Amino acid sequence: MTAHDNSSHAQRLRLLEALRAGPVDTVYAYRQLDILHAPRRIFELRQAGHDIALTWVDRLTEQGKWHRVGVYSLVVAAKPAQGELL
Repeated sequence: MTAHDNSSHAQRLRLLEALRAGPVDTVYAYRQLDILHAPRRIFELRQAGHDIALTWVDRLTEQGKWHRVGVYSLVVAAKPAQGELL
């Protein structure tokens, strides 16, 4: 995997790493992790066995507009099967 890999697998790895460090909201995932559709990556991580909680918050953008965004938190990370990364 290259540093600029934007495959769904690479996005899941970036997102999981970020979730291990703390909660991640959809705006952060888009802007900082280069994940255009975080809910899909969350769905895939959940399918892989990761317990990820969702809460909704209202956030003010730089333009002064309020938006309701999802905040994801890793509750329990799945144990990867032998040879699997996720």
